[in-house]
This record gives sequence, structure tokens and C-alpha cells, in this order.
Amino acid sequence: MDTPTDKELGQQGWEKRFSIEKHRAPEYKANYEELGFEVLIFPTADVETDRTCDECIQSDNCTLVTIFTRPK
Repeated sequence: MDTPTDKELGQQGWEKRFSIEKHRAPEYKANYEELGFEVLIFPTADVETDRTCDECIQSDNCTLVTIFTRPK
């Protein structure tokens, strides 16, 4: 399955929060869920970005993920 675009996610009520190292994502996911949000996490290389991080994102060792949330 292809990763939905930011526009498609936005139309479904998802809000892009931030990108972070993959190993830190579970802690933020748990925090957002505790606050009453649904959480989606995609590899940052698969989502639309502002292009400022292209060099890192396109490298084979990029471990960034992007977190999206929406109220339950």
C-alpha cells in the first residue's frame, strides 16, 4: 500500500505533527494515545516534506519517521 499524501491524510482529519528518530516514536505514540488521539507513523522518506531534509531522507540509513494524529 502506498503512503497517503499529506492532503489525503488532512482530508481524513489527520494532522502532521513532526519527524523524529524511529526508536523514539513509540514513546510519542503512547503519549498521544493517552491524550485521546489516534496515531499514524510513516517513514519520513515516504511522506511529503518541506524538502529541507532531502539529503538525509534519501540516504539508505535514514531512520526518521513522521507522526500524524487525529482525535478519536
